[in-house]
Amino acid sequence: MKKIGQGWQYTTYDLENGRVFKKFHSWTKAYFVILRDIFPFDKDSLFEIPSFIKDVKRKADESFEIMKRVNIPQEWMANPRFINKYDFEQDKVSPLHEVFESSNTEEAKKIIDLFIEFNLKLLNLGVIDKGFNITKNYGLDNDGQIVLIDIGELFDNKELINQQLKDRGWTHSYVGGCIQDKEAREYFISEMDRNFKS
Repeated sequence: MKKIGQGWQYTTYDLENGRVFKKFHSWTKAYFVILRDIFPFDKDSLFEIPSFIKDVKRKADESFEIMKRVNIPQEWMANPRFINKYDFEQDKVSPLHEVFESSNTEEAKKIIDLFIEFNLKLLNLGVIDKGFNITKNYGLDNDGQIVLIDIGELFDNKELINQQLKDRGWTHSYVGGCIQDKEAREYFISEMDRNFKS
């Protein structure tokens, strides 16, 4: 298996059969992943790492419970298959940060439209991805459809959803700011505001 990605919750490996394997971090592994990510501690303190690890696990637990309660089509989440409580396989898709890198402005806007349409469908089920983190949490499958690849940060609590919409998380630099094309980035923020601002 070849390692192809890593976040605060998981390391992703290519199974080379059209699927990926996502391995949930042990406490120690999570500590060092987060430590490396927040260094040189401009915004977050070294002493916050244990609470970050606890929060990451809590989010995963809550998210997987939501998946049991809400009938989200499996293909919307790249057909996850759990190996145990936290580790799972998914279809291998093209992460949106890669798709945007090879897209012109008009193509990027079409992807953004698909992203908004997808998230409106999720919201109609009473669910959102916590931060609408377009470049990191979503991908494009072989049929050109948007899928959620980070399934560990789902919300279905109405108050939390309304708070996320009110906070306009899509305007944060680590979300909308990751769309390199300036015109596409501005389009993303204005369209998210138009469709989701509470």
